[in-house]
Amino acid sequence: MQHHVLFNLFAIFGVATAVIVICKFLKIRYIIGYLITGVLLSPNTSRYFADMEEVDVYAEIGIILLLFTVGLEFSFSNLKRIKNYVLIGGASQVFFTIVLTASLIWVLMRPSLEESIFWGFLYALSSTAIVVKVMQDTNKITTPHGKFVLAILLFQDIMIVPLMLFTPILAGAGETSTAEALLWLLGKLILMGGIAYLLARFIIPFFLKTVMKIQSQEVFLIATVFIVTGVALLTEKLGLSLALGAFIAGLIIAETEYNRMAISCFLPFRYVFMSFFFISMGMLLDYQIFTTDFGWIVFWFFFALIVKAIAGILAVKVMKLDWKTALAVGFSIAQIGEFSFVLAQSGLEYELISKNNYQIFLAVSILLMSVTPFIVAKAEKIQPTFAKLTRTKGHV
Repeated sequence: MQHHVLFNLFAIFGVATAVIVICKFLKIRYIIGYLITGVLLSPNTSRYFADMEEVDVYAEIGIILLLFTVGLEFSFSNLKRIKNYVLIGGASQVFFTIVLTASLIWVLMRPSLEESIFWGFLYALSSTAIVVKVMQDTNKITTPHGKFVLAILLFQDIMIVPLMLFTPILAGAGETSTAEALLWLLGKLILMGGIAYLLARFIIPFFLKTVMKIQSQEVFLIATVFIVTGVALLTEKLGLSLALGAFIAGLIIAETEYNRMAISCFLPFRYVFMSFFFISMGMLLDYQIFTTDFGWIVFWFFFALIVKAIAGILAVKVMKLDWKTALAVGFSIAQIGEFSFVLAQSGLEYELISKNNYQIFLAVSILLMSVTPFIVAKAEKIQPTFAKLTRTKGHV
């Protein structure tokens, strides 16, 4: 009997435990520990995981589970309270980031227009997992800039779906024209929307009600996992993504009367899901990229930080809020998001990004995620510091 998968899980979580304990002692955020764990276990670092395709499978499982928890906790009532921030502020931030990134990269590097726009897609997303966790730990989630950051992150979580679906169209995949591809995509989304409505309105509530007659939390948990995998596989059959299906499954269950029970069941597993995702992302990084392309990594690190901060600041100023809030928001979201990794893998598949640039992107993303907890914790002090420096220079 083979225990291959069991040994892999043993190695992943064993190393993760040791690394997290060390990170906790050194006061380093746990997410950074997960990324370090991934780098240590990467096929490029050790021979334990020799098959890169196996790593990709682990990453996809992590993505599916992470998107399900995002959908499960997606609250339309919370969204309604900050709808202007979400719709106007969030849309402005994504638009400004894509335009600024695509324009600057096209001018500086002269790639194709499609590649430039795709880089804009990658930069448009920020890390919901890291930013929200830090703001919760520092009690900043209810501050003026905290509400705006949350709104932008919510909008980005919604935008990941169309960005993922638009990537193959941007790459010109298939024999149909862009217009036909868009219409075909729209048709698939409408069909999936209709199926999701039927599932949410009739089938899943009846199914869960029947399951709950047994009055067993264990059976409910198993039934929920069955729903997630079923909806995910359905979306894949329609030519969409497994991750989209997982997100829709989360939304559907969140709209039932059993949403609180689902959240209570899955909440203990949430950080396991997240750890699995970040570890798998770290496993995709080749550490040797730091020796071969260190200069480019430094350049793109500051490029991403500055461009994303500017786009966030502009989005806040569109809403006519003060500079203190604008600077706090801009720098709080100035990192690459976890779902950008998903997009990057899709771009690699459709040749919108080279393998070397993909590794540079992973390195830059991990570095930005590493400094994000410090930046978010100090975000409110950025504007007063700038003002103090300006006054000091004025007196000189």
